[in-house]
Amino acid sequence: RRRGSPRCKVAAIAGNDTNLCQSKDIRNNVTNLQSLENCTIIEGHLKILLMFKTKTEDFRGLSYPKLRVVTDYVLLFRVYGLETLTDLFPNLTVIRGNNLFFNYALVLYEMLQLKEVGLHSLMNITRGAVRIEKNPDLCYLATLDWSKVLDSVEDNFIVANKNERECGDVCPGTAQGQTVCPQSTINGHFRGRCWSQNHCQRMCLDKCKHSACSLQGQCCHDQCLGGCSEPANASSCVACRNLQHGNTCVEKCPPGYYVFRGWRCVSFNFCQVCASLLNQDRESSCYEYVIHNGACIQECPSGYTTINSTTLTCSPCAGLCPKLCVGNKTIDSVTSAQALRGCTVLHGNMIIKIRGGNNIAAELESSLGQLEEITGYLMVRRAYALVSLSFLRKLRIIRGEHLEGDIHAFYALDNQNLRELWDWSKHNLTIQRGRMFFHYNSKLCMSEIRKMEEVTGTKERNKKTDIAVRNNGDQASCETKLLKFTVIKTTFNMIMLKWEPFWPLDFRDLLGFMVLYKEAPYKNVTEFDGQDACGSNSWAIADVDPPSRPTDGKKAEDPGHLIRPLKPWTQYAIMVKTQLSASDEHQVHGAKSEIIYVRTNASKPSVPLDPISSSNSSSQIILKWKPPTSPNGNITHYRVICRKQAEDSDLSKFDYCLQENPARLWKPT
Repeated sequence: RRRGSPRCKVAAIAGNDTNLCQSKDIRNNVTNLQSLENCTIIEGHLKILLMFKTKTEDFRGLSYPKLRVVTDYVLLFRVYGLETLTDLFPNLTVIRGNNLFFNYALVLYEMLQLKEVGLHSLMNITRGAVRIEKNPDLCYLATLDWSKVLDSVEDNFIVANKNERECGDVCPGTAQGQTVCPQSTINGHFRGRCWSQNHCQRMCLDKCKHSACSLQGQCCHDQCLGGCSEPANASSCVACRNLQHGNTCVEKCPPGYYVFRGWRCVSFNFCQVCASLLNQDRESSCYEYVIHNGACIQECPSGYTTINSTTLTCSPCAGLCPKLCVGNKTIDSVTSAQALRGCTVLHGNMIIKIRGGNNIAAELESSLGQLEEITGYLMVRRAYALVSLSFLRKLRIIRGEHLEGDIHAFYALDNQNLRELWDWSKHNLTIQRGRMFFHYNSKLCMSEIRKMEEVTGTKERNKKTDIAVRNNGDQASCETKLLKFTVIKTTFNMIMLKWEPFWPLDFRDLLGFMVLYKEAPYKNVTEFDGQDACGSNSWAIADVDPPSRPTDGKKAEDPGHLIRPLKPWTQYAIMVKTQLSASDEHQVHGAKSEIIYVRTNASKPSVPLDPISSSNSSSQIILKWKPPTSPNGNITHYRVICRKQAEDSDLSKFDYCLQENPARLWKPT
């Protein structure tokens, strides 16, 4: 909430007869349900849970018929004694699922005495799935056709409830030999659909758009959701398919009004000061909202900021939205780095002296990767865990307003494993004021330091004593020749490589080659990504022995390696570098390749998942499935194979008008 913004209390009325309540978290005592007494719409979630001392008689006579819509999710957990929701919420029609509980809009979990769901007015769950689990006495689940309530049933999780064979579910009329409930087929099982022995599952005619109809079966207005009191009237809807403006359902808010919480239109004044509405006795805290893309929301989305507090309009940031962090910061652990997560400007100095930890490079990039500017100096001192500074991937300027020892804006001392500063082909860094200091960085080549001098503009400022030629890079292979690949061949799970032979002046110094490879969806990999001196490395490494030495009459053999097993249709980053013996007597110059990107061939995809079949007529079968876990290429089409099977002769003798289930179940052959 911005400073100076007003705090206010709001009780919102969506229509003349609509009482709007905020999220309800009802627990421990059944008397707490009384807070639902006048709620017509819950703008948020409804949770009823952890009532361990309640009994069945405690819920008798309790009913909240006004409740029609919950905009987020409904969750019931361990409410003892509750046997059905039929009387409790007889008119709950729509659960919108604007915000979900772990992807679920309706959750019934460990309701030990619940015998039936009983939400016989429920017509639509707009977003999210259903999870009904570990309810040992719960029946009337096989009699529900969830496809009439949700757009997709593939993500429903309905397990560990009472065995269907032990339930004996009987829909209305079945006991009298005449099924009165609508019937449908799910996975080859044709039966009547009902919530309980007293309530059929309501289904609208196929011609009704968005499955909204009145209790008499008449189709509602196109903007209605769940039902209506009058057909073809946008002001008589139970809920709105898109947005509610006053008493009327509309496709979009009229000029001067803004979408609020995904389902209703509010005025600019409401968004600006949370103006009090009609029902003052039901109040809830609200925030000062902002306007973005025609919606009134709590804060600007990522990449936007509010510049003008009068219009409340979110404007795009030029690059990353700035976040200022103040003070001198010492990074000696992953935890201390996390305190700077999201900072784009550090108003102060940064001292890095991290000496150990797990997955350090990735953790530091996650916390410091957004930092663009340091106003003081940057010191890297005895940071034994660091191989590269590439985790500061967005650092563009060191201003040097404060200098180390009043001289240096960048200071690197005794970093025994530091091999790279940044990838200077992709990184640009400016040091506005001050000099650089490099001493005792034994594996950091002078060529890296010279590149930084040129890029940062400090070359003319630095003194000879600032950069020690003798003790920087004295234990590294610095003058590196470029290795070129001669053969690159691929299959669906292998890549074969060959490259030019390389021999140092003394062939005994060549210990072999290292082939480094890893999955790379994008071509933005650098050599030291994810590496630190404590063992973490995002590259997979294969060791390759030196090839046979060329002799008289025998041509030099190209070294090579077969990388396997790999994933089909996957892009890999690959590079090769030499392994050389270190010598105190002479410096050994090595070689390495550029990073190349190679994609493996496509292969046969894995099987499609979770096929579900249903029938909505005598001449159609609807088959749905999820895509395969491993497509192993670009899937262009699916092939559906069907075969007609002979029917059991007893089926033709069965009277479907009198009985719901045949005595002998038909089984596929």
